[in-house]
Amino acid sequence: MSGLYSLRDANRSVKLAAVMFLLVLGLAYVFAFLMVRQYAGLTPGDVAATYVPQKVEASRLPQESHSRTAPLELTTMKEERHQVDTPLLIQDSHIHIMIYAIVAALQTLVILGLGWSAGWRDVVILAAFGSGAMDFAGQWLMKAGIGGFAWLTIGSGWVMTAVYLVVLIGTLRAVFGGRTTQALGG
Repeated sequence: MSGLYSLRDANRSVKLAAVMFLLVLGLAYVFAFLMVRQYAGLTPGDVAATYVPQKVEASRLPQESHSRTAPLELTTMKEERHQVDTPLLIQDSHIHIMIYAIVAALQTLVILGLGWSAGWRDVVILAAFGSGAMDFAGQWLMKAGIGGFAWLTIGSGWVMTAVYLVVLIGTLRAVFGGRTTQALGG
């Protein structure tokens, strides 16, 4: 056996826990995708617009105020773009990086029972932990004004998705009798 244990030969409750963890995690990822689509967007331009600090040009500001009270017509108001400021990014980093580490650790416990080769296991484990770190590295680089790193945040999301799917497929094959080691690097 090349892993810590064999999920294929594990107690039924261990198999159930592994499958249920991954299915509920998949549901969480669906809602994470919907949230990202709604608040940050899915293109590098949209993501950069969410995180890169917006500069206000003094020349574009009016030189004097002509304030007056007028009725507010909600149907004519332009929808404001969601912006992540530094305090919100600190808050997001605090909780997301911790949760990413916990999820990667739990995925690792499942991976260690899949009977994959040591090299394949290591690649998937590194990708599980690294994708969360790269997600926020990209966000902080954008917050530093380097909008070109939006691709890093987007790419890390796709790596998280790939890791999830590889672990889910490997787990389902192990639990339900498929040939995991032949198909996934064993």
